[in-house]
Amino acid sequence: MRPLRLAVMLEQALEVGGGFQQPLNDVLWLRDWATKSGNEVVVYSPYPQTQRILKEFGIEARLLKFSVLDHAFLFLKYCGPFDLVQIGLKLKSPFERALVRDGIDVVHFTSTSKRHLLLYQLPFVITIFDGCHRDAPEFPEVRTFGEFERREILFGLGSKKAVLVVVNAPELVEDLSRRYAVERSRMVQIPFSPSIYVASSADDSKASDEAVLGKYRLERDYLFYPAQFWLHKNHVTLLAALARLRDQGRIERLVLCGSDRGERDKIEASIADYGLADQVSILGFVESSELGALYRGAAALVMPSYFGPTNLPPLEAWAVGTPVIYPQAFKTQAGDAAILFDYDDPASLADAILNLRTEGTRERLREAGEQRLQQLARETELGRDEFAAQMARLKHRLALIPR
Repeated sequence: MRPLRLAVMLEQALEVGGGFQQPLNDVLWLRDWATKSGNEVVVYSPYPQTQRILKEFGIEARLLKFSVLDHAFLFLKYCGPFDLVQIGLKLKSPFERALVRDGIDVVHFTSTSKRHLLLYQLPFVITIFDGCHRDAPEFPEVRTFGEFERREILFGLGSKKAVLVVVNAPELVEDLSRRYAVERSRMVQIPFSPSIYVASSADDSKASDEAVLGKYRLERDYLFYPAQFWLHKNHVTLLAALARLRDQGRIERLVLCGSDRGERDKIEASIADYGLADQVSILGFVESSELGALYRGAAALVMPSYFGPTNLPPLEAWAVGTPVIYPQAFKTQAGDAAILFDYDDPASLADAILNLRTEGTRERLREAGEQRLQQLARETELGRDEFAAQMARLKHRLALIPR
């Protein structure tokens, strides 16, 4: 039987943060899977920068951008009746024609991509990170200007049409089954893994860590929150907690990093309103290679995000021994490896930060974080084994279909 030729789409830009780092982990694992199973992986990205990054890992990715016709196909697909025209004329988008020319059998989207709407012939695997447009529709980034409706189309049609749906948490299996009637047998759960850059930074010297901290003029023992500047990231609750602690005589320093998604000005205005300019440092987007040092320099990761049920930063913090302060809503991911708080209550977060400073707490959290990471690694291995088994079954079935 000939090898299965799997197209792996790495569509998120580096600036997206975890939305880039987790698919990068997937690409590296899929490369190893292909070698062991006798199959083939071809990696595609619309970004030359991603090509350069993958080349550092020995992967030659192909550049595949959206054409004007692809955008036209997408627009008509969203409109609905175009399906009848496409079926009648057997039209294929330029995107799909390029994949067919490359001999691709299956397309694996490592994120919830709109490009699955362009596929007429090729079967696909889709990855769904969350269902936050349903969990928290009050946030404009998942509601306004048709964003909610767009996501409903992508999630609903994508999860039902995909030959396999990859999720990172059991809650998503439940949500997709309930919301979109997706068969559980077509879902495989693979938890997040720490970024390869952070996980491999354990070998960095103390001097290299100090160089990173010196670059940003940081002293150790700050609170750290790496997140893009979106409203749902909930920076303001964290600032309110710091102001509350200051009023109680407790000064905590905070370091923020991440790309601006349109809300940084509001965060800076809130910092000024709370009088926290001397306590908060905003680094902007930082290099992936610097994240390990920034985590290690922190007293704790503090992540008040409203979106879950899983996030990448807690795993990265656990990977380098940094304690985690995390929302109670995401306890399933954290287990007992984090101090939990109510993300709608600055007082609850302030209490969690005070708890961090009690004797023995940080040591306990480091040990619990290491154990939690080991448990998730075992679950990831089981999920990847299931993925491999699903691909073996799909390979057999596709061999029965004339090319």
